[in-house]
Amino acid sequence: MKPFASRLLVGFTILVIASACSGAAGPGPSGPGSSPPITIDSPDAATARVLAVDARFAGIKPFDPNLIGQCCFSRAEPAGDGYAVTIQVGWGDCPAGCIDRHQWVFDVSRTGDVTLRTESGPAVPAGLPGAASAGASGEPGPSGSGELGLGSGVQSGIGIDGVATAGPTCPVVKPGDPACKEKPVAGATIHIVAADGTEVATLTTDANGRFSADLEPGQYQVRADDVPGLMHRPDPVVVTVTSKVEVVQLSYDTGIR
Repeated sequence: MKPFASRLLVGFTILVIASACSGAAGPGPSGPGSSPPITIDSPDAATARVLAVDARFAGIKPFDPNLIGQCCFSRAEPAGDGYAVTIQVGWGDCPAGCIDRHQWVFDVSRTGDVTLRTESGPAVPAGLPGAASAGASGEPGPSGSGELGLGSGVQSGIGIDGVATAGPTCPVVKPGDPACKEKPVAGATIHIVAADGTEVATLTTDANGRFSADLEPGQYQVRADDVPGLMHRPDPVVVTVTSKVEVVQLSYDTGIR
């Protein structure tokens, strides 16, 4: 065989082998082995996305203006390049407007990313949607980042998850008036003291007034320090931790009358 023909044959063989190897790889990102991309293109889809990534809100229904005494509902609207989804949970005489309410607002992108924008209100009692003790389930939080969790910063599933709020915020408080609900107290120092008097944790409330601690089973006292600008700190709260996350609410007095 002539040298030129030999070189041509070798080059052709290499090209065939390279093509075969590249074709042997699995399907690409758009192939049958991949998950389809998420597209959020309506308020309903945005709400469904939040409910799908946060198990606390299972069973939450859309807001119904014709339903009297609706304690818990979702509402969504366009916001920026995506949607804002509001989840609200109320309790205490809800036929008259609910005495207490807790609210979350999530930003949902068109690609399905879920981010908590704001959270406000007293801790949700156990047994209601959004209760902090749901964090013990181990389900992933919005966006899968673990930053938000399921309302609990307790990693072991046993401990205390609490919120510090201040009220009243209006001279005359009307039940169910969102403008007069208690406000979260950020930067407050919280002490967790065991039954023998040993301080086992010193915590600082976050921007939403929340704090949490992993604890061994036993009885504890939750104490709060004074906060500048607020008249009275909360009375100590005694909590018995057994095999789950116990919810604690601390209420500061604003002095507004």
